[in-house]
Amino acid sequence: MDANEDDVALASSSSQRWESPGYETLRLLVPELDSSRYHKGQAGKIGVVGGCSEYTGAPYFAAMSALKMGADLAHVFCAEGAGQVIKSYSPELIVHPYLREGVKDVTPWLHRMDAIVVGPGLGRDPTMSEIAKRIIAFAHERDVPLVIDADGLRVLMEDQGLIGGPGRAVLTPNKAELGRFSAQIARTRGDPPPETTMAQARYVTAQLDGPVVVAKGEVDIVGRRTSSFRRHLVCDEPGSPRRCGGQGDVLAGSIATFLAWATRSKEAERAIARRIDVEGDHVEGDLIAAGDGPDVVAAYAGCLVTRVAARAAFERKRRSMLATDVIEELGETMQRLFPVYVDED
Repeated sequence: MDANEDDVALASSSSQRWESPGYETLRLLVPELDSSRYHKGQAGKIGVVGGCSEYTGAPYFAAMSALKMGADLAHVFCAEGAGQVIKSYSPELIVHPYLREGVKDVTPWLHRMDAIVVGPGLGRDPTMSEIAKRIIAFAHERDVPLVIDADGLRVLMEDQGLIGGPGRAVLTPNKAELGRFSAQIARTRGDPPPETTMAQARYVTAQLDGPVVVAKGEVDIVGRRTSSFRRHLVCDEPGSPRRCGGQGDVLAGSIATFLAWATRSKEAERAIARRIDVEGDHVEGDLIAAGDGPDVVAAYAGCLVTRVAARAAFERKRRSMLATDVIEELGETMQRLFPVYVDED
């Protein structure tokens, strides 16, 4: 059995699907549609930090995915050269094309966000990277839920202390990014580098000691370490055999939306925690166990929804499937997994 087969076998041995008892916990993440109780913005305001003149699609995919999931508002904070292009993609997005000018110009908006995605289309410009570092630090210090993806992970590799300790950060490395991240940490510590995806996920999670790590691949491995608890969940819901550009951005936007919902109120967090405690006490090997926390549940839910949507898109488009096709399936996927019922006269 080669390394990849070993990862999948390890993962499958502990896998759970959305029909598991943990599905009731996932349902708690999704706010009700009740206009008598909620107004615009209460179902989530998502910020996406990224987008330069070369890469305008990635922040669009992340932000539009959040809207299609059910978030109320999506903001994109990008470089000036990307602003008009991203605006042309959709009038639904609120675009702020002055990221390069500095954190002080976007900070008033960041205060309003319920979750922030950092990295899609950010590029490797040193000025943009430095601004991204400051935004990560800003959000982490204020306990704003964060999803760090793509070039945001490269920024984090340069300064791992940005997210040390308690916080609500979720990292979403693909196989190559996870390998680089784990190897860099191992070199710093003088450890032998872990070889398999599962081993790398466990190692990065353990050494960072705080953020949730979503190791993307044939299966998605979701885990975090706290001072008293470490566990990895595995999402092996069938996805798409077609790997097109932009699917990681869709996942980042989906996870950010679930994070915003999971932490939208103390009442919601307590309800999720109570459900986790009940399931952890009496369900052997259940999807969710006491100690995982709402952000782990949110990350798992984002993986699940994205995989189901990607599978549906592939069944329609096959080899021509694009990230935009996956985004178009998100609404129907949410209805399938978390149905909204409307009374008919």
